[in-house]
Amino acid sequence: MNDMDGSAFASHVARLFFDRQMTKVEIAARLGISRYRVARLVDQALAQGLVRIEFRDVPEQDREVAAAIEETWRIDLCAVANVDAADDPIRALARLAASIVDDLIVGGSVMGIAWGSTLAAVARELARRDDPSLTVVQLAGSSTRVEPERASGELARRVADRLGARYVPLFAPAFVKSTALRDALLREPEIAAAVELWSKLDLAIVGIGSMPKSGDPSAARSSLLQSGVLSPADLAAIRAAGACGDLVLYPFDVSGSFVAHEIAERSIAIPLELLGPVPRVVAVAGGAEKSDAIRGALETGMIDVLITDSAAAHAVARDSGLRPRRRPGRATNRPANRANRSA
Repeated sequence: MNDMDGSAFASHVARLFFDRQMTKVEIAARLGISRYRVARLVDQALAQGLVRIEFRDVPEQDREVAAAIEETWRIDLCAVANVDAADDPIRALARLAASIVDDLIVGGSVMGIAWGSTLAAVARELARRDDPSLTVVQLAGSSTRVEPERASGELARRVADRLGARYVPLFAPAFVKSTALRDALLREPEIAAAVELWSKLDLAIVGIGSMPKSGDPSAARSSLLQSGVLSPADLAAIRAAGACGDLVLYPFDVSGSFVAHEIAERSIAIPLELLGPVPRVVAVAGGAEKSDAIRGALETGMIDVLITDSAAAHAVARDSGLRPRRRPGRATNRPANRANRSA
């Protein structure tokens, strides 16, 4: 085959590669040239601007601060919705989270979901599927005091409906009066069916609750505190322990240590020793007021993927002394907490 000249030939090869999705070997055979020359021509097309690769985020993302958080806490992914100009910041965060979660769900997966208003928004934005090979299970018990839309049972059921998945409910309260009662409930067959799936999870979706500095539960951005499932004595114990946030039903402080163990031991929720090994633990939380809680959650080492918004991410970066830049190097001033996920 007669060769074409310069840019025209590079453009033709690039079209076959990017537009027609032909392999370099297939293009080489079709045009009678070596696959190494095909590779050089593709590179030439990119260098000359004959082909432009453009990543379009919906919503727009703040990638610099996301990269700084990824490197500092050594997580697999941080995605930051740029909500500065968003009409509905919560929906913008939920849409980004839903798009990422959708990519993480594969056929045959067992998916667990916690509770909360942010996760309820994510559930509304999930793309619909019809995949009965998927299983959705609650990560924690519920309470009649929680608004139905963000209660764990209803939220897990709605996610299963959107995915066409099998739903396995957890017919249990979030907290009980004693560890003996909790242990007895976990042995009940209808509860045990859900609990058995906790060790088989491929994906866990959790929120990050934020504790109020004032001590007033109504000021909290935490479903755990707002639900009213804890007694005044329990709330006082959590405050005294220095908790800044909670994951699922477990309070933690800003250093990433889980606290108030005597309260956690009365909870019906996935144990930390099972949450830690889940291949993908995705945390979704936004708002500058959650900065301490998000930092503490990252320090626990439990999180693989953080999906947040620009207000929260920049607050986390500021409070942690991070300096987002275009090509951040790997930070060395923080421990790799991921090795201690089950602590």
